[in-house]
Amino acid sequence: MVRTVELFEDPNVPLAQLSEFYKVEGSPHTYLMFVTTIDGVAVPLESGQRGGSEIALRHLKNDPIAAGGRADNRALQYGWATADAVLGGAGILRDNPAATWYPRDKDLQDLLRGRKPVRAVVTGSGEVDLNHPVFNPKKDEWKPIIFTTGKGEAKLKNQAKRLKANSNNHLQPTETYPIGDTSVDLGKAVGILKRDYKTKLLDIQGGPILAGGAVKAMLVDEVRLTVSPQIMGDLNSDGRRRPGFVTGVHFGLEDSPLAELEALGVSGSHIFLRYLMNYRS
Repeated sequence: MVRTVELFEDPNVPLAQLSEFYKVEGSPHTYLMFVTTIDGVAVPLESGQRGGSEIALRHLKNDPIAAGGRADNRALQYGWATADAVLGGAGILRDNPAATWYPRDKDLQDLLRGRKPVRAVVTGSGEVDLNHPVFNPKKDEWKPIIFTTGKGEAKLKNQAKRLKANSNNHLQPTETYPIGDTSVDLGKAVGILKRDYKTKLLDIQGGPILAGGAVKAMLVDEVRLTVSPQIMGDLNSDGRRRPGFVTGVHFGLEDSPLAELEALGVSGSHIFLRYLMNYRS
């Protein structure tokens, strides 16, 4: 049963309205946040396109149909501002050299006063740039950590040694957890966030492979999904298949997770959905 139906009349959604719409009952609570097209595409897979921004239509500045993309951006930032930890995939950092999951809007930054949230990155291979801003907060705004494998940890240690030897810049230390042989054990990662970092509200930012692994491991309590008013088709310009927001996993008709619609919001032609997960296996 839908408990909330909300109209976001102002695409720059007021903080009070965001707080009411995304109110969470009970903790700990883990949510997965994505924007997709009407036909379910989450990543364009085109050169120079990062994904979420283009899917949400934030690049169309003067098109009234695209106005809801600003509301999606506010919702995204609200998630970063209220979560105790954000868990993201290394692919996001490679595609976006500035990604830190830190809100840009001043009123949302104010929600972080007196708090030091975690920014956790998952990289099985250890192929991330330790100079990336997410690992080097300028004013100690967040605590960066890395979840990786044994091989990934070795690669990260070697990179840190090279950077220390070849640069005058101060490289901030990043806590690293090797939790897996060939891939990162997401259950252990979430467990560490909850136990060692007192995470009550966890925001999983994906990409699609990380999201798929989290759903498969039944770690997600809620899906926050924005449906953007465009149709992209399932193939990119090179004929590669564009992923949805859950990729790399299989469910059958008997064990596929079900989702109960908790809240529905509308901003122009964009639809905002909150689903509570119901695992059947």
